[in-house]
Amino acid sequence: MKVTILGAAGKTGQELVRQALELGYDVVAYARDSSRIAIESPLLAKVSGELDDSEALRTAMKDSDCVLSALGPTGKQSDEELSDGIMNILTVMNQCGITRLIALSTTSAQDPLDRESRRTKLRRDMIRRGRPTAYEQIRRYSQLIRDSDCDWTLVRIAALLTDKPLSKKVCAGYLGKDTFRNTLSRADLAWFMLEQASSAEYSHKAPALSNSA
Repeated sequence: MKVTILGAAGKTGQELVRQALELGYDVVAYARDSSRIAIESPLLAKVSGELDDSEALRTAMKDSDCVLSALGPTGKQSDEELSDGIMNILTVMNQCGITRLIALSTTSAQDPLDRESRRTKLRRDMIRRGRPTAYEQIRRYSQLIRDSDCDWTLVRIAALLTDKPLSKKVCAGYLGKDTFRNTLSRADLAWFMLEQASSAEYSHKAPALSNSA
């Protein structure tokens, strides 16, 4: 399998790259500055480019079977352009004939299968007030993905990310229906995303994710 990983220079992105290589996949790592990707392998190609650089994205996505996006708000001014970047990614995927997309989101983007509770509403309101740009961009680009023609899975982070080692113990479900812990290791997040690359279990679904007991 050949996969393209977007946002590959970040912590989660590099974990995706590392685990994909361990699976024996051909990997194209896409980042604004791909020299920051501290991984080397004969199976790895690195491409530098912005999210609005359609030509660089086409180079990165050529012949890929699946695109995995570790993109998300960073707290910088560029966050305001994130949803535009996702729209461009979806356009290039269509041009390249790629249908499978696994993308990061958060529980700020609600799902119809969630059950609203006072706790989740309070948490969402706190995020909306504290990080309004990030909140709006997550909701906007998640909806763009839902409305697209691609075979998408949105993996909604429901816990604080940590650097703990891989356990393969995760809870994937929906707010108000499943019990989530307060933490999620990036290693387990990357593992779950890569599992979806060859699975239809969560096709056109948006499970929330945390580590499990």
